[in-house]
Amino acid sequence: MMLHEIMNAGPKRVQRTRVGRGMGSGLGESCGRGQSGAYSRSGNSMKLGFEGGTMRFFRRLPRRGFNNKAFRLEWATLNLVLIERAYQAGEEVTVESAIERGVVRRNSKRIKVLGDGEISKAIKLGPDVAASGIARAKIEKAGGTVVMPPPKKLPPNFRRMEADKKRAAKVAAATPTPAAAKGAKADKASKAEKPAKADKTEGKKADGNKKDGGKKPAGGDKKK
Repeated sequence: MMLHEIMNAGPKRVQRTRVGRGMGSGLGESCGRGQSGAYSRSGNSMKLGFEGGTMRFFRRLPRRGFNNKAFRLEWATLNLVLIERAYQAGEEVTVESAIERGVVRRNSKRIKVLGDGEISKAIKLGPDVAASGIARAKIEKAGGTVVMPPPKKLPPNFRRMEADKKRAAKVAAATPTPAAAKGAKADKASKAEKPAKADKTEGKKADGNKKDGGKKPAGGDKKK
């Protein structure tokens, strides 16, 4: 073990870069900023996606189809547990009051109340606050009110309905009906009741003994 190894074992201190100290600093007389241009000046800021003045990559990409990102409605979720803690009976839940009490983010514009937890206070939801079916039922059961009407029912999805019918038909064809199961049981019972067939070899032996009269063949024993 050497002395310099012991000294380097502790926490290291990163030396800061000293600019403007001449050629001996290792950065040169221009302090590592180059000779000229905007990047050699202080206060220069490069925007995200800047590619040296050429057309940026994401602008060169073709735009096809429809994107709902610019038109979609973003909802901040709020559970009944937080409403029970942050609000008192008779108060109104609005976006402004929810932001002030810290139960939603500051950039929230719409709130939807979900039914996680229980509520025992009569609370009113403002016109900009929606509620799920479970949350609406719990709030109304506790004596509260929901101003925003429930969402409209979506039109029927005929493709999904047709797929469900086909799937149900396959399942019904694979499972036997009660009548078919009874018929199979009856067939098994009738087969079990039929008498077993007699052995053909035993019948032939019996017929042979009757014809011979039970006597041994002529000739006697050859050994004698």
